[in-house]
Amino acid sequence: MKTKRLIIAIALLGCSSALFAGNCVNDLFKAAAQLPDAEKITLNPFVTGLIKPFVPEMKGINSMDIIDAEFITEKDYSRLEKMIFRCNGDGYETAISSNEENELSRIFMKIEKEKIREVVIVSLDKDEISLIRIKGNIDPKQVGELVKDKE
Repeated sequence: MKTKRLIIAIALLGCSSALFAGNCVNDLFKAAAQLPDAEKITLNPFVTGLIKPFVPEMKGINSMDIIDAEFITEKDYSRLEKMIFRCNGDGYETAISSNEENELSRIFMKIEKEKIREVVIVSLDKDEISLIRIKGNIDPKQVGELVKDKE
């Protein structure tokens, strides 16, 4: 009986810690937004709905968040770099990855039911970070057509 209670307690503890644990991308965006010179732009579903009739490439996109911060410190660079590496996995697939000296670039995608639900573009330089997060219900064929049209 005690073993059963112990197993249930451990399972509940595991579930509660998963509920309170942050999503790595959310944590990254929060950290970048709190930097001293951070500029943030948010296009909520209402705004993207107004744009869609004029920009057919926005089909399937529900919202966008953009953060740009310049003049970051070495301490902030190290902290953000660790957060970016933590996002490998955590429900996101790494589509593109580039590591150069003091430069880190990633494109993460969250795919569910054969639709792209989220695209996160990260560019971290030694003194600057840029983040773009696109949420929606995007058909991968649409992205392929966009790339094909731009070639």
